Amino acid sequence: MIDKIQIESIKQYAYVPEHIISYVTAVSGCEPFILDEFLAYVKNHHLIFIGYPLKGPSNEKRIKESLEKFNNLFHPTTVSISSPLIPFPINKCIHSSPGDYYYRLDLKDLSISQKTRNMVQRARKELLVEVNKNYDEEHQRIVRTFIESRQLEEETKFILGRIKEYISYSNESWIFNVRNKSGNLIAFDIAEFGAKDYAFYMFNFRSSSHYIPGASDLLLFEIINMARAENKRYINLGLGINSGVRFFKKKWGGIPFLPHFYCIYKPSGQERIERLLYKL
Repeated sequence: MIDKIQIESIKQYAYVPEHIISYVTAVSGCEPFILDEFLAYVKNHHLIFIGYPLKGPSNEKRIKESLEKFNNLFHPTTVSISSPLIPFPINKCIHSSPGDYYYRLDLKDLSISQKTRNMVQRARKELLVEVNKNYDEEHQRIVRTFIESRQLEEETKFILGRIKEYISYSNESWIFNVRNKSGNLIAFDIAEFGAKDYAFYMFNFRSSSHYIPGASDLLLFEIINMARAENKRYINLGLGINSGVRFFKKKWGGIPFLPHFYCIYKPSGQERIERLLYKL
């Protein structure tokens, strides 16, 4: 279990979304733990291991040792790993996702191209921006349409279905909306500002029936402004996901800064025996 003092300490060093306790616990219902600067979340017999240390180097030896310690402590029957590397052969995974990268904006050195600025100004003439925590039926309808129109993994669908809980639980997450002059919701982003140095670009959705070019650019521009106002150094833009998403993030100056791999596996019988011996 993590206490309030530890949560505040984690915020000082958080740099990936999985370090945001309020986000992961609200979405997963798991209980957070910290060991050797690594976070894990546990519920029933499932363990979620975050292979990004809050402090110190990130390497295979350190990740593997921390994962083994968590397994010895909680005896999970299944483990999911979100990490810059998988510390065992990938064929051990019962499910895995292709490797990706987290993208980051450095707000100190950020230079927005004139073309992108023009898109922002064009959108601003047609759209009104609002920032609040009201995740209403119109937001949920856009998310449902997004889910129905794409082939998404079940884990992704589950996360998207828990956005309302996340917004309600987190005091430092905000919804950025843009509406047209008729009041229709054109697009919205959700951003997280709970870490000391990082803001997090968590979700981006847009209406399939009312979209206006530049809406997503305007939203990100507003997130950048709030991040700067709160003295953040970086924005973690999230994963590359596909060519369209990567193009958008690179257009704004995002660069890949952390590899990301995801794997679900079942600890072997031999590993369980070793954990029992470890307890003796």
